[in-house]
Amino acid sequence: MASNPNANLLKAAMPQSGTDASVQGIVLITLGIGVFSIQDVFIRVLGDTYPGFQIMFIRGLVAIIPIFVFVMFSGGLQTLRVAHPWLNILRGVLALTSYTLYYMALQALPLAVSTALFFVAPLIVTLLSVLFLRETVGVRRLAAVLAGFIGVMMIVRPTDGAVSMEMLLPALAALAYAISIIITRHIGRNQTGPSLAFYAMLSFIAVSGLAGLFLGSGYGAASYHPSIDFLLRGWVLPTSGDMFLIAICGVIAAFGFYCLSQGYRVAPVSVVAPFEFVAMPLAVFWGFLVWSEVPSPLTFSGIAVIIVSGIYVLQREARPDTKRLTSGKGVRLRL
Repeated sequence: MASNPNANLLKAAMPQSGTDASVQGIVLITLGIGVFSIQDVFIRVLGDTYPGFQIMFIRGLVAIIPIFVFVMFSGGLQTLRVAHPWLNILRGVLALTSYTLYYMALQALPLAVSTALFFVAPLIVTLLSVLFLRETVGVRRLAAVLAGFIGVMMIVRPTDGAVSMEMLLPALAALAYAISIIITRHIGRNQTGPSLAFYAMLSFIAVSGLAGLFLGSGYGAASYHPSIDFLLRGWVLPTSGDMFLIAICGVIAAFGFYCLSQGYRVAPVSVVAPFEFVAMPLAVFWGFLVWSEVPSPLTFSGIAVIIVSGIYVLQREARPDTKRLTSGKGVRLRL
């Protein structure tokens, strides 16, 4: 029987044990989430002037360079020969859709609210894993999922049964992201992390570039809604300062990916995954520091419910005595 050419590489990606490995993993995850929180600030600031697809196109062109370097150091070009190229492309398109919707939400909502609503993704993954991966989900995990969605309602606070469009955007972003994670669980068993990121970033560049050809004129941008304007605004030549910020976003995307993937490689998922929720206090901090945003007490309560529910679900996902197709690198992978 022929062996998988990536088998040795994939073995190296398995979580390691030990206190030192756990500390290293926690530091890497926290660092990765920290730099991504800075990227959110940059993109929200840039979104007042530049369309989302232009930002992601330039960011992708910058990020693909260090990601390609990661590919070469993780096994070389042979790791780019994958069994499911179309699933890789679909995963990349879903990730682009997710972050487009999330960045649209950033233009109209407080940073902490957008981040909190996006963090229902682990809860949605749990539900989708039942439908598509035939995983067994116990009563306690289902209760945690229900509690998480109650936390969402505490933040959204629908009036007369209606939810505003900007509140739906991060939730839809979480749904698209969760579907991409389901695909990652399927294809990630036979791919390295850098190859997953490489194909996703190629999809980012291709789709955002095509969007620029059809939407770059700015037709229909005068909607007077910041989220729609962010999507349809015409492409313009960035100033040198803004180009620098967009390029920094590209470096952050590559560096943040490395930190997250490496953190999940060296440490048990149940130890490091909950530290992704450091994004929430960081979002509150940056929102207050840059825009003087202070969430209401009810919003704070909803955020706390989502964090507790999400941490519980992630820890249950990582239990070794449960049958599932996930791996450390498949729990969450920002790009």
